[in-house]
Amino acid sequence: MDLSIWKMLYAMVWLAFLQISIIILPRFTPYLIHAHVILGLVILVLAHVDYEQIKKTEAPNRLKRIVKSTAVLATIQPILGVILFARVTLNASVPFVGVVSFLHLVTALAIITQAASVATAYDMWEEHEYAPTSKH
Repeated sequence: MDLSIWKMLYAMVWLAFLQISIIILPRFTPYLIHAHVILGLVILVLAHVDYEQIKKTEAPNRLKRIVKSTAVLATIQPILGVILFARVTLNASVPFVGVVSFLHLVTALAIITQAASVATAYDMWEEHEYAPTSKH
């Protein structure tokens, strides 16, 4: 199975999309919570694998910085997620749960946005689709 960097980047985008879609379904069940957690862990692994793989290439530094920050954000997500998981599954009293939930959502949106940006840019870079333009 070919696990090209660009394929892993696009996979992260679609997995993040699926993960966000699952959580906003009107009927939220324990199975969906577990699917959300599993997808989050897969995204975390992909984010770090993507970063390590791209770091070894000659890709532009901007892409390397974005993919690194995506990995950092993906590392923050489980911390916020554990707090929300405790609230939802254990009915734990969590102070500022609204703030934690908002940060979790905003971080997820940042991850999907940055992953999509890097996936497209890396794919174009790898295929040499950047062409120098002449200034008029």
